[in-house]
Amino acid sequence: MVRQIAILLFQIALAIGLGISGIRIASLVNGEATSVPAGLAANTELLWTTSPVRVDPLRQNYERIPTPPDLYPLKMHADQRLRVISSSRFTFKGEEFRLAGVEEIERNRVCTGPDGRRYACGLNAFKALQNRLRGRYLECRVVEASSPSSLECRINGQDVRALLQ
Repeated sequence: MVRQIAILLFQIALAIGLGISGIRIASLVNGEATSVPAGLAANTELLWTTSPVRVDPLRQNYERIPTPPDLYPLKMHADQRLRVISSSRFTFKGEEFRLAGVEEIERNRVCTGPDGRRYACGLNAFKALQNRLRGRYLECRVVEASSPSSLECRINGQDVRALLQ
């Protein structure tokens, strides 16, 4: 039984090998092996060398494309320097910031749910922001330059406001 399986696998491998070599021989006969692969320039001898070549930057006429402006220029890592103050405010390196579009809820606020039960909504909102920011890398932009500055921030490309919902 094992011998029959081994013979079958060998025959399959042999058939595949013969098929590939047949295709290779046919492409050599048709001259496709000498053609330039798609996407490469016709004159690639100047790109690849076997010895070092001195490059003269003054003779290069490449178009210099400026880098696009950074939409989120403020970069912060939420480590020990970032401290959450409330549900929408935090400090980073001693400067206070406010998240634009996030409702300010007092930390000691108590809310009543639809079932009549009371819960610490202020503490929950504070902890939600703290947990979302902890250890993360924030990219922010100033929306309104006031005191404190109002920011739009994102973490890994996602808006922080969407993460808090």
